[in-house]
Amino acid sequence: MKSLFINKYINILILALIVNCQQALLAALSSGNIVSFYNANDKIVVLTSQNFSSTVYQSKIAWLIEFYASWCGHCQSYANTYREIAIDTWTWKTIIRIAAINCYAGDNNALCRQHSVRGYPALRFIPPETILGNTSKAIEISATDANVVKKRLIKELDNIPKKNKLWPQFTPVNRITLEELYARIPSTVKILLVIAEKRNDFIGRHIMLDFSKYRDQLAIFRTTTDGKLWRKFNVSITDVPALFVILRNRTAQRINIERNSSNNIDNHDLFNNAIRSYIQQTKYIENFDDREFEEIILSKNALKNAEMQQKLVQKKNVTDEILDKNTIYRKVNMVDLELALSYMFREEVPQIKEIYGDAYDALVQWLTVLTKYFPGREPVMGYFKQLLLKVSEHSNGFSGDTFREIINMKTSNAYLPNDHAQYQHCAGSAPQYRGYPCALWLLFHTLTVSQYQIESNQIDVTEVPLAIKNYIKHFFGCRQCSTNFMKETANMTQLNSQNKREAIIYLWKIHNRVNKRLRNQITEDPKHPKLQFPSKKLCPTCQSMNKKNIYNEYIISKTINFLVEYYSKENIDVSLILDKPYNNETLLIRQERLISPIEYHAEIKENVGSHPKDF
Repeated sequence: MKSLFINKYINILILALIVNCQQALLAALSSGNIVSFYNANDKIVVLTSQNFSSTVYQSKIAWLIEFYASWCGHCQSYANTYREIAIDTWTWKTIIRIAAINCYAGDNNALCRQHSVRGYPALRFIPPETILGNTSKAIEISATDANVVKKRLIKELDNIPKKNKLWPQFTPVNRITLEELYARIPSTVKILLVIAEKRNDFIGRHIMLDFSKYRDQLAIFRTTTDGKLWRKFNVSITDVPALFVILRNRTAQRINIERNSSNNIDNHDLFNNAIRSYIQQTKYIENFDDREFEEIILSKNALKNAEMQQKLVQKKNVTDEILDKNTIYRKVNMVDLELALSYMFREEVPQIKEIYGDAYDALVQWLTVLTKYFPGREPVMGYFKQLLLKVSEHSNGFSGDTFREIINMKTSNAYLPNDHAQYQHCAGSAPQYRGYPCALWLLFHTLTVSQYQIESNQIDVTEVPLAIKNYIKHFFGCRQCSTNFMKETANMTQLNSQNKREAIIYLWKIHNRVNKRLRNQITEDPKHPKLQFPSKKLCPTCQSMNKKNIYNEYIISKTINFLVEYYSKENIDVSLILDKPYNNETLLIRQERLISPIEYHAEIKENVGSHPKDF
């Protein structure tokens, strides 16, 4: 009966996780805001620029905060790991809370810059009672797997000066008597436990945090094998870690730990279970709620099952018929290119605290390529030429804040719009899909084609790819994506300089490899699967057929011809672009013409095709 109940409860939790995610997406779509990956049901505090200071600063507890961008593919992949961290540390909440802020939403980006966030996802540990605005106290923690992050949290909590007597005593008690142990604890304590372990083990500190809610009734200490106290327990080095209860008569009684031969349960969980059983048997602890610990176990199982279910659903739904029906066949839209450039220069580049050396050179290199090859309208091209001149005046580099001041220049004949309502070609089925990364790829491909069409004589085939690579290396917000891109472009120096179209085909191949790697991943838009581009619907002559009449290989010459036409200036949709500055009334009229992702999908039911997606 108990197993049936547990299975039923797990199914309820899985359903709740899926429903919560759907509700968050719908709320974001209806409000027009960028979706948050998390909600309170994830045991994660959702922070914004409005509640960050009042929640985090001068708090009596510590905070772990994830700074992420909803467009960032690696952030989407990391979300369930972060949920796992929040679940595992839920019983630590009187000591530390887990929170997250979407740097891509609303006014949050300025706050992320204040915390020196250079790439996503970024984890910051903020100690208790940190003063408002004192971001120097924030400690960077690598966004790795849950166990590594938990151990790092324990280390940081261990380093905090203990002002409160009820704060967990992580320091080993090695030169002390059992009598002296009792003298250290409050009179309200009803159970005194000691965990004997090696000095670098984390079980003792982890257990202290697990039961920190009851620290006025339950005192837990750790003693290590490099001290003297543990020898009084009559255990050998092979017996540790070991758990003891110190009785009122100052004698130690060992609590047996049922070792798990299947290795499905680690030592921490075994100790946790043993202490919970002891508390339930003795009934010494008032208001002890074991359901909180059970919920953690069930929530972790539900999270794993939800992940598996999500992958199965993705694979089940991605059939050739659905691919053709749900992928977009539409021209490259200038709105997408200008939106990407606006975010790039107004938000992404200024995120870097100091732009000098290689980063400065990469920025100049990137602006040079844009001024030469971006197929933009006159005011935008005038803006980039002026921006390049302004940046070149600061040959020793500058701060991100200084660059932010530089980019705000605007005249009637030189400006970069920042009021486009939303992506068009790169609109996703939900706010976290496609968007900026998709538009970046459009921009990159457009630049390689534009260089080929503008330069009549022999061209430097590495000029555009190298500028792209260096921008991604120094400025792109998704740091894992940047690392992957560096690997993909490691052979850039081997490009054939005799082939003017070499850069076009080089970038196309990289993009298709990326799409293949990310196919069926959590970052994939279910309505716009990551295909090999161009699809047979979009370019019937680009692929050859094998003996079984199955398209299997691209014909390079025909594919290049297609790419040149597809990304050419003449094929870019500029119908939503005005060539003059506009006031608020004009903007409202223009926004009415910008259709939502849902309306757009309904509009294109008969138009099929495909386009590569994102990093």
